[in-house]
Amino acid sequence: MRAKKILVGLAVFACFSAAFAVADWQLRQRKPVAEKAVVDWDAVEDDPNEKLQISWMSLPRYPMAREGTWIEEMMEERFNVEFEPLFISHMAYLRRRPLIFAGGDVPDVFYDGDPVIVQRDAHHGFALEVPYEVILKHAPNYVRYLNQHAPHAWLYAHWNGRNYGIPTYGTILGYPNPGVWRMDWLRKVGIDKAPETLDEMYAALWKFRHEDPDGNGVKDTYGWCPNAQAWFNVFGQVFGAHDILPYDWMLKDGKVVWGGALPESKEVLGLLRQWYAEGLIDPDFVICQVKSSPIPYQKFISGTNGFIVTGGSYETFDRRNKASMVSVISELHPQAELAPGRFPAGPAGHRGTRIWSNAAHVFAFGAHLAQTPEKVIRMLKIFEALATDEQLFLASRMGEEGTHWEFDDDLGLQLLPPYDERNAAQKHALNLVLNAASGFFSPCAIRPEIADKYLATAHLEYRSTYQKPEWGIADVFGKVDVVPSSIKYLRDLRNLQMTVYAEIVRGDRELDYFDTFVEQWMTLGGAEMLVEAQELLQTRDEIFQRVGVSQMAIVGSK
Repeated sequence: MRAKKILVGLAVFACFSAAFAVADWQLRQRKPVAEKAVVDWDAVEDDPNEKLQISWMSLPRYPMAREGTWIEEMMEERFNVEFEPLFISHMAYLRRRPLIFAGGDVPDVFYDGDPVIVQRDAHHGFALEVPYEVILKHAPNYVRYLNQHAPHAWLYAHWNGRNYGIPTYGTILGYPNPGVWRMDWLRKVGIDKAPETLDEMYAALWKFRHEDPDGNGVKDTYGWCPNAQAWFNVFGQVFGAHDILPYDWMLKDGKVVWGGALPESKEVLGLLRQWYAEGLIDPDFVICQVKSSPIPYQKFISGTNGFIVTGGSYETFDRRNKASMVSVISELHPQAELAPGRFPAGPAGHRGTRIWSNAAHVFAFGAHLAQTPEKVIRMLKIFEALATDEQLFLASRMGEEGTHWEFDDDLGLQLLPPYDERNAAQKHALNLVLNAASGFFSPCAIRPEIADKYLATAHLEYRSTYQKPEWGIADVFGKVDVVPSSIKYLRDLRNLQMTVYAEIVRGDRELDYFDTFVEQWMTLGGAEMLVEAQELLQTRDEIFQRVGVSQMAIVGSK
């Protein structure tokens, strides 16, 4: 099969770096397709009695999986298809996918993780335009749920006035993760609860630095160590307390603005600058790496810091899991007690932090399907069935109840032996998270009223106490790179902002240098992106009207 040939070719590919450079050159040399394939969708018929072969490059999270899993065979029988699944890792997706596409081996259905990738695939003629009306016709309930929970996901599939694929959503993304405090440290310095305001947070962090919370007689502790390179959450709770997203598009007085260029961001930087000068922030925050550096986690686990800004999920406190944060820190420090944080309220009562929003990804269709558009219709029918048939969705995500998984009111969903071993679950493409866009054969979440039925009672209580959706602050478009010119400017502007922000916090630059940064940001491409962002807001509203998004959904969505 074609999928197998692709995988074999990747496996034996020896000169990877050189070939990747060639593939990248080919993509850059490839001119945009001037004439798009035209499909007469009204004339397309999908005969359910005809078995279709569909190659599918789904989410790159199951590199150990193989063809012939229980889930695959169940789906094939249900929908009369023969899938050719391409199981790859995220790294392979980033580095090897260009080889596949540049070589002309574009799958029938493929995962596009970000809007900028959709734009690139559409630009190079890899993706097939699928009009909104076609999706509405064959997946009406799927569209209804998407519109309800993540309407701006439609922007992810949009390029040059056309739609390229079917967006997905995952409501797990709408629940913000709080920080975690060393409760034993708080008690040691005279505080009996996790801080709930910025003033209380400041007081706790100050005491962690100056009042020897670990009792070793040495001034070697700090309040916290943010990750200066993790733009998506660095100082997120402090900015959130001022209702600001510093690295995202926001709406202010009906206009799209860049949060990091607002005067309120300068105010927050002034506060953080003061905290750093007083020793509340670990100086190592500037040397962290986004992916490869576990410095903030290590400092918290080792007992150098008493607060970590991320990671306060329900699973963090699962003592049954030896790898959970509470288990690891308890083994190193038996006296340690952890407590989930509360998002601190700011001067005007705002609290929260940045979230990725409920909108997830896009599944695009190869442009060659213009010759066999019935495959598109069949896939839309599959998405519709997964959205409306609870038992089908459960089987497509977790396998067979009683064989692969079971549910317990106290423990929640559990994999059964031998599938409870991580490699076995990967091999069979099993996934117990129902409210995420994370299944290979069910790439969209199920709606929350169903997903919540399969969470432990304690998990639901934790979420309602510490992870209220209203505390999650999302980009007005869901993702920053929806704006077309972001592919030219965003990375450099983001790096500039991270550098300047860190320098201001450390005291390497004066606070007023913020004004110079804003001028630089505008000159180096920000002004162009702002114009496009404002235009995109109008485009968004036009798309919403076409797909039937209600005003209530716009206001209430993440």
